[in-house]
Amino acid sequence: MTRHPRRAGFTLIELLVVMAIIAILIGLLLPAVQKVREAAARAQSQNNLKQLALACHSYHDVNQGMPSSTFSPTPPNPAATYASWVIPLFPYFEQDNLFRQWYANPVFTAWYDGPTAPAATVVKTLLAPADALGTTPFEQAAPGVNPTFPNGRYVGLTSYGCNGGTAAPAALLKDGPFSASSRTRLTDITDGTTNTILLGERYGFDPNWAALTRTAVNDLRGYSAWAGGVFFVYRSTLSPINYRLPESVATAPPASGSAAYFDLYYRRLFAYGSSSPAGASLAFADGSVKFLATSTNLITLRELSTMSSGIVVAGDY
Repeated sequence: MTRHPRRAGFTLIELLVVMAIIAILIGLLLPAVQKVREAAARAQSQNNLKQLALACHSYHDVNQGMPSSTFSPTPPNPAATYASWVIPLFPYFEQDNLFRQWYANPVFTAWYDGPTAPAATVVKTLLAPADALGTTPFEQAAPGVNPTFPNGRYVGLTSYGCNGGTAAPAALLKDGPFSASSRTRLTDITDGTTNTILLGERYGFDPNWAALTRTAVNDLRGYSAWAGGVFFVYRSTLSPINYRLPESVATAPPASGSAAYFDLYYRRLFAYGSSSPAGASLAFADGSVKFLATSTNLITLRELSTMSSGIVVAGDY
């Protein structure tokens, strides 16, 4: 009678040990993968800001000043003045075709009518990879809803905004490089181009935004059009980097239209920030891009947002 050797196998204890080891390895690997992804997203966003800052410099060289936050088509059409620092820069960061499309028909309705209209164009350079805005045009009005836009009103979005200084646009302090009808020259930035913010990120999500605005969404897609007004394109230092609405808004939102409401609304809408809790990337007037920590002192941040206060911030921020 032939005897067959017994097969060796895992005992239950050995199997559990192996599974535990695999679980530990996965637990160690996932944070590392997440960090790599975050680093890659940050690097891409900083590259976008670098391109936009260099585009501002190229525009400055040709036009003897930075683009205004208020833009009119050529020939100027007073009825079609738009606040967007981005549009004049298009030829300077490889968006010549979009720039020509915008000029081809300087009529308000044609810019926004339908998902293929110029304003609906998604420009990769204008989006931070880790932002919550997505990569499709935002539908502000569905087809057939607004007679002015029979095909629907659509806009492309941006994660970046220009430095409007230390206040909301309505305050008209004009202490930053960008303001309505401004044409800031580099020589106007007397605090030094290395110490003055030019552009910066904003994170398009806030867990309490819907509660404050009485809407159904917690993202800021409706406030992120690159072809929007000043409330879409500005950043300011009303609040620190990565400011989020307080939890109290969810349980007791201030009365809509009240002073307390607008205080929170402006602070969140114009705040610099990113998906990273560590901080956000900002481009400076010398063309450099820096990552500023969430812990950056607000007074320091405000001095970095002014261009001629006479107070120069030195060293690390």
